[in-house]
Amino acid sequence: MDGKTYRIGKMTAFQQFHVSRKISPLIPPLIPVFMQIAKDSGANNIAQLSALFQPFCEGFAALSDETAEYVISNCLSVVRRRNDKDEFVPIWSTGGKVVMFDDINDLSTLLRLVLRVIQDSLGNFLSGFLSGAPLDSNPAAATAA
Repeated sequence: MDGKTYRIGKMTAFQQFHVSRKISPLIPPLIPVFMQIAKDSGANNIAQLSALFQPFCEGFAALSDETAEYVISNCLSVVRRRNDKDEFVPIWSTGGKVVMFDDINDLSTLLRLVLRVIQDSLGNFLSGFLSGAPLDSNPAAATAA
């Protein structure tokens, strides 16, 4: 991303739980978008996709500042970037709630990193949710990997 190397860490189980709760209102409006993209690779009908994104955008805009900042802060807290000394260092100051690098203090970069963290940390949960995969009701089958 912009010639920089980032390492996306994993949120803790509680972070994943709370972030997924916070973004859950955004999931139902995305289902038609995902279905349309799967149907035609998303490239054939931009006008239709933009119409499908309307409810998602409205849901995103409706998030309170506190909720949006919670999601962004928790997601960015697990991102590291390679510095000049070839070390991976945090990009986010959790205490100060600020980005530690001036060159990534723009919305485009921040949102791409947040979406990547959500994809990596919550991808399995979200794909199971979207696919409607049934949960195994046999408690003996639920083992930790």
